Amino acid sequence: MDATLREFITISKHRMIHHYLPKLTTSLQSLDERTLRLKESADLNSILGIAKHMLEHIRRNTQRYRDPNVQFEQGIENTFPEGECNKETLLKEVEETFQAFDEALCVCQTVEMYDLYHLVEHTGYHLGQIIDRAQRLTGARYRFMQSGISETALKAWIVGD
Repeated sequence: MDATLREFITISKHRMIHHYLPKLTTSLQSLDERTLRLKESADLNSILGIAKHMLEHIRRNTQRYRDPNVQFEQGIENTFPEGECNKETLLKEVEETFQAFDEALCVCQTVEMYDLYHLVEHTGYHLGQIIDRAQRLTGARYRFMQSGISETALKAWIVGD
């Protein structure tokens, strides 16, 4: 694996584990069970549905890192499952999913840069939806930049400044 790809993997992994995971956890912790499942209109997904969709996408990619030959019978583009899931169970699922992703990236032999970029971008997109809705519905204001979750900190950590 060349140095540029290795650096890209390191940046992507750090963003997912040290930026996205804490933001997702903080956002979900601020919600009550009703708000977690709230559909503001018939054509919008609940925060729970968005989170479950995002986690399924991470799980599928994690499986591909472990077995590049894995095939899925159908896509998940329009799957935003509600299911019977309380907040505590969801938070545990979030932690386990991100941990499995982290572990899989540590041991995989091949990573397709375009697929990893899509995963990070997809996760960031849906995370933004969750953060926006959670702040609007609860009145909370997260101070992610002030708590050190920033691009400057990421670059300093990667480059070693």
